[in-house]
Amino acid sequence: MRLLFHACLFMAGLGLGTSVIAKLPELPEAEASRCRPLGDVSANSGYGKNPNWQPIARTYAEKKAESLGATHINSIQFISGGSFNGEARLKAFACP
Repeated sequence: MRLLFHACLFMAGLGLGTSVIAKLPELPEAEASRCRPLGDVSANSGYGKNPNWQPIARTYAEKKAESLGATHINSIQFISGGSFNGEARLKAFACP
């Protein structure tokens, strides 16, 4: 119980909360030509035993994309680093 409390405090300190929700809309490939590509972005879920690591990694990647000025993302890939962590890779776009 104490470990769960510390994990929640850690995530709250990162601004993630206990439920992680992706924010940037996905851009269909067919519409990508109307937007300016900003590049590839990747992020890890972090160390820990979390079987639901994909939303965490995606949120970290989206925060990086937002810092580049992204309004949309696409080509989301998840690469497992084991059962409990991994990496999210995506393409960032700025759309009008």
